[in-house]
Amino acid sequence: MTVSLLSGSTPVILIVDDDEVIRMLMRQFLESEGYAVVEAEDGHEALEKAAEQAFDLIILDIAMPGIDGPGVCEHIRSSMTDPPPVLMVTALDDERSIERSYSAGAVDYIRKPLRWPVLKNRIRYILGSHRAKQELELLSRNYEMILDAAANGICGVDDAGMISYINPAALKMLGYRNEEVRGRNCGDVFKLSLPGSEDFSEACCPYFGQPDAHATTCYDEARMLRKDGTSFPVDFRSTPIRQGQRLVGGVLVFQDVTERQEAAELIRYMANHDPLTNLPNRNYFRRRLPQAISLAKRYGRILCLLFIDLDRFKPINDQFGHGVGDIVLMQVAERLRSVLRTSDSVCRLGGDEFVILLESTETLEGSTLVAQKVIESLNEPIEANDHICFIGASIGISVFPNDCSDAETMLRHADIAMYEAKKKGRNCWQLYAPIVTTPGQSS
Repeated sequence: MTVSLLSGSTPVILIVDDDEVIRMLMRQFLESEGYAVVEAEDGHEALEKAAEQAFDLIILDIAMPGIDGPGVCEHIRSSMTDPPPVLMVTALDDERSIERSYSAGAVDYIRKPLRWPVLKNRIRYILGSHRAKQELELLSRNYEMILDAAANGICGVDDAGMISYINPAALKMLGYRNEEVRGRNCGDVFKLSLPGSEDFSEACCPYFGQPDAHATTCYDEARMLRKDGTSFPVDFRSTPIRQGQRLVGGVLVFQDVTERQEAAELIRYMANHDPLTNLPNRNYFRRRLPQAISLAKRYGRILCLLFIDLDRFKPINDQFGHGVGDIVLMQVAERLRSVLRTSDSVCRLGGDEFVILLESTETLEGSTLVAQKVIESLNEPIEANDHICFIGASIGISVFPNDCSDAETMLRHADIAMYEAKKKGRNCWQLYAPIVTTPGQSS
């Protein structure tokens, strides 16, 4: 039965014919097939019933007094947003009537006298096709609602590369209105550059130039231009759509990764910087020192490392608390920055230990001059939470290539020299000098 092909309620069919016998025979036949049937004897009654009730199919006689079948069909198609399919029934054999019926919007016609098996299968086909069309339209609307709600930018292009769909997220990211991009070539809207490049001419749909291409094109952390000429980082995917072997379009999906890049940059910064003083930390210094030694070797320069340990810092923490101690450390960091050139760097190793890496000094005296400036700067009183704090600094100096050949030795020598400065009475600097042993003396 026809009803078994369809989901939901029983299909309702409107029969419109001025012949009462035909209406009766059709009702009996259709009801035996499981359909619900409503009758109308002319065009005016048909329009009234169509306005009052929804039908799944209307079967119209072409030749009727008053408004004929094509007239009723045309009115129904023009006045309803989702009109039911119309099947014409005719005893006429002229092409003009058939042409008028199709022009009015009828989906098919069948001749009188009626052949019931033909009518049965014609109705099954029309209802099945109409239901499939409705379901496809509903599915399409649902998909479009999902795409419209997506956070990623999504764009569809046709086989000529013209934009056929673009969702609100994409429009917002690019700074366009929908009417500005629909129907435009995708290459005029999607201007891409690869990482490290400022050339925004990368093809967004490269498969149009490669007919055999099947794979998705991926650009990670590329950049894309907005309408106003500014750019932003994106992860971009472009996938060809094929029907058999024929390329029929493509789908572009992209995501603004600005926040992800900023988060990654923040993580990198936190991994390499001291959170209290914002100075580079031990992790950074462990990587930077070997690089600096390598450059000094290449250009035949000396490299000086100052290892700084604060004097009289522990009593400040014990007497005034760690809050005051933290303020002192932040002030120390600012003072150390102020005595350096931009080509030199200062790092906090932890606690009250700092290092200064001098890459621009050309003489050993340059490093001792910086060490003396540091001591003088840190001898100035520091105000912290209404407390006046006095500290100093013991500084050990190691010089590449004079007393070391690698990063680990250089740091160790500077540390040894710093302890020698403490032994001399603190608040001074000391160059590293190897311990010389005499015969019979243990080293």
